[in-house]
Amino acid sequence: MKKTEKLIAALLMMVIGVLFIVMKDKFIGILMTIAGVSLIVLGVVDIVQQSVPPAVIKIVSGIFVIVCGWTVVEAVLYIVAAALLILGILLLYDKIKHRVICANLLYAICEYAVPIVCILLGILLLFHRGAAVNFVFIGCGILTIIEGGLILFNTFSEELF
Repeated sequence: MKKTEKLIAALLMMVIGVLFIVMKDKFIGILMTIAGVSLIVLGVVDIVQQSVPPAVIKIVSGIFVIVCGWTVVEAVLYIVAAALLILGILLLYDKIKHRVICANLLYAICEYAVPIVCILLGILLLFHRGAAVNFVFIGCGILTIIEGGLILFNTFSEELF
C-alpha cells in the first residue's frame, strides 16, 4: 500500500471510531445505507461502461442492502466481528511465523498491536447485545481510533526505522 493510501485509511479509521462513539448502534445502519448507495453508483458506472451483467447485480444488491440493510444489522455485526477476528488472528500468525523482530521496542509494540486491536474489536462486536451496548460501541470506537493511530504511526515510522 502506498503512503497516501495508508494515511487515508488511518484517517478513515479514526473518523469511523468517532462515529462509533457518537452514534453507537445507529452507525451500522447508516453504513449499510452508504454501502447500498455505493453499490448502486458502481452499477450505474458499469452501465455507462457498457458492462451490463455486473451492473445489474450491483444495482439489485444495492437496492436490497438499502431496503433490507436496517433489518439485518445484527447479522452484519456478527459478520464484521468474525472478519475482524479472522483478520487479527491471521495478521498475528503472520507476524509470529515470520518472526518479526524490531530493533526498537516502540516499533515492535506497534507491529504487534494492530492484530491484537483487530482481535479485541472482533471480540467486542461479538458481544454487542444486552445492557452493555453503549459500552461495546464506545469501546469499539476507542479501539478503532487507536487502530487508526497505529496505522498512522506505522506509516510515519517506516521512514524512521
